[in-house]
Amino acid sequence: MKWVLLGLLVATEAATAQTAPALGRLSNAGVGRAASQVDSVFVDRTKPSALIDGGDWASYLLARLGAGPVPDSLGIAIDIDSTHIEVSGRLADLPPETRALLGPLAARFSPNTIVAADIIVQRTGRELMRFWLRGLNVNGRPFPEFFLAPMMASVGRQYPALTKSGRDLYVQVPPDGQFALGDGGVVIAVIAAPDSGAAARPPLRRR
Repeated sequence: MKWVLLGLLVATEAATAQTAPALGRLSNAGVGRAASQVDSVFVDRTKPSALIDGGDWASYLLARLGAGPVPDSLGIAIDIDSTHIEVSGRLADLPPETRALLGPLAARFSPNTIVAADIIVQRTGRELMRFWLRGLNVNGRPFPEFFLAPMMASVGRQYPALTKSGRDLYVQVPPDGQFALGDGGVVIAVIAAPDSGAAARPPLRRR
């Protein structure tokens, strides 16, 4: 039953999100907007659900990852539907330090190359959500796994919040918290049992 309710919330939140600002782009302002929504639903419990724009959500996760301030000029697009998250942009749009992390990818292709990261989301525990980099596409073609695996492992060594593979980020949600991908964003919600007196839980945080 809770999944039916969550589906209805996804549809409702998406229908009322027509005034959301600058969809699908990374920004420092997006970190604050996403954090405010997370607090309203999961901490203060002042609203039962919220739709967070894909760009704001990605900015929030980068902040939690410890990636530092997000330049508002980045030409990185965030596209979300019910099945996955896609983060795409030109190599030239990435900050120099990010291009350095990509090592062989940045060295083999021109700055105008379009790179798209394919990310899926899974609930792996009562309070854990897994964001997994399933693969990369370069100019519309899959980037070979034998290049991707060592490259991402190197990234994982520099960002302890990631797993050793560099392809997994785990975030914590309340036991009664729900998370779903929708068109253009993510929906977070609390769907508690009628007799539940669950106390407010901490906001999303790294494992």
